[in-house]
Parts: sequence; C-alpha cells; structure tokens
Amino acid sequence: LPWLSWLDLDDIYADENRLTFHLTSRQSAACPLCDRTSDAVHSQYQRRLADLPCAGMAVGLRLRVRKLFCRNCDCPQSIFCERLPQLAVPYARRTARLHHEQRQVGMELGGEAGMRTTRRQAMPVSADTLLRFVRQVPLVERPTPRVLGVVDLLSDRSADTLARWLEAH
Repeated sequence: LPWLSWLDLDDIYADENRLTFHLTSRQSAACPLCDRTSDAVHSQYQRRLADLPCAGMAVGLRLRVRKLFCRNCDCPQSIFCERLPQLAVPYARRTARLHHEQRQVGMELGGEAGMRTTRRQAMPVSADTLLRFVRQVPLVERPTPRVLGVVDLLSDRSADTLARWLEAH
C-alpha cells in the first residue's frame, strides 16, 4: 500500500468479496486553528473508509485515528481530531481516490447505468449519490461568445427577431 506509507498496517481481514485493512496513523498532527503540532493524545476513535477495489474485491480501510490536546494556551480549540487530508476529507466515508472514480463514472454514464457499473466493479454507490457527485463538479467558466450563429433558426435577419429569440431561449 505505497499510497498509505504514513500509516502502520496492523492487520488484514479478507472474506470472499471484501478486503479490510486495519491501519493506525503515525503522522504528527497539527491543531486546525493554531497549526501547532501536538503528540498529547486525548483518545482514539475508528474511521471506516471505502477505497478502490483490488482484484475484483471491495476494499475497506479501518483507521485508528487520534484526538489530541492542543498545547497552545491561547488557542480556543482544546481538543482536535487528527486530519487525513491525503486520504479523505473530514467526515467522508470514502477515500478521495474512490470518490474521484465514482464521480467519473457518474459523469460518463449517469445515475442508473453508473450504479450498475460500479456494483460490477466492486465499488457500489447509489444512482442518487452518483448524480450528487456530478452536480458538485464546478461549471467551467467560458468567455462570452463574440459571434453567435442563429440565422438559420430565424425567419429573417432583423435585430428585433434575434432579440426575441434570445430572450425565449
């Protein structure tokens, strides 16, 4: 797992259709408000993330992540959770890699067809979620066109006819 070299692999579980990697974070963590690093552990919790499939099997990551004390007395954040930006955004249930692939399937196939395809590829997601991923993609800014070819659609070449057509469409 070269993309997870900053995590310790504790265990691997496999059944007939799923691989689960148990991992522990060993990176240093910084407070999200004051950016001061801390090693003072408050507690631990477990995050479960889905990842890209391997050999036709779904892959799950169980991460043991720490909550830490912020040692900066001036910081209003006394306890903070370790962030994993290279793996997933906060509160996510899938890795950024899996999110990207599922979004790509949604862009290319849409909802229902994309859902069937992702199930076959061992990275299942609902049709509604695929469409939500597609809607989250920012629209590309395009320059205002200088020339607009609509003459073949109009009954004549007058400016009034063009203005009415543009307002309607």
